[in-house]
Order: sequence, then C-alpha cells, then structure tokens
Amino acid sequence: MSKAYDFLKDCNFYYLLTFDSDYPAGRPISGILEADGVMYFGTRTDKAVYRQLKQNPHVGLVAFNKGRWLRLQADAEETFDASVREQYLSRLPAEIRRFGTADNPLLAVFALHMVKADLHAGENSEDITEEKNRWQI
Repeated sequence: MSKAYDFLKDCNFYYLLTFDSDYPAGRPISGILEADGVMYFGTRTDKAVYRQLKQNPHVGLVAFNKGRWLRLQADAEETFDASVREQYLSRLPAEIRRFGTADNPLLAVFALHMVKADLHAGENSEDITEEKNRWQI
C-alpha cells in the first residue's frame, strides 16, 4: 500500500478540492480504497462535486492526523469497472448503507492518478510523488 493511502485510511475524513468554474470548492469526504495499486473514492452522481469532477478532473486532497498532514494533487477519472465498484462498497460499510449495490446509478467511483504528494510534520516534509507510477491504470 502507498504511504498516501495508509495516511488517508487512518483519517476520519479528508478534504477533496475541486473547481467550481474558476473558484476552488472543497468538502470533507471519508471513503478511500486502494486496489491493485490505484486509489479510489466515491461520490453521488446527483451532487455538484460529480459535475465539477466531470468538467475538470484536477483535484486536491488535504488531510490532517496526529500532527502530520498530507497534501496531494491528482487527476480523477471515473471508473465503470464492476469489480472496482464492488470492492469499493464491500470494503467501506458506510458506502453500502448509502448506495446498497454497485450498480446503483447514483454511485460514481473515481480513480486517482497522482501528480504530486507531500507528507508534512512540522517543518519536515516528505515528497512521496515517486509512488505515482503505482497509481496508473
């Protein structure tokens, strides 16, 4: 598993940043999955975040936990792979309650293709961008 995924899964939530026209838009989200070296998150197709992701796939994720924080830049790509959608729901019980089944048309699952990622602790930071090749589909 990647360092970024290990950090995110230990957080209760993290912030997903998208663009709404020319302005940043952020919201807390909590579900994250890593499968076959790719990280995934989900949302609903009837939310503004889905529309924003389809218009501009460049995203940021920011998380804070135990005195350390992660800043990640990535491109989000929607996946329609049934096995990934099943894994997403099976590993995240809260998402099962939200969506029920993987074929629910309200469920959208996005793969993250990392551009840059940094872990920070006080004045120290660690560039973990070199892991990006593991996240490519």
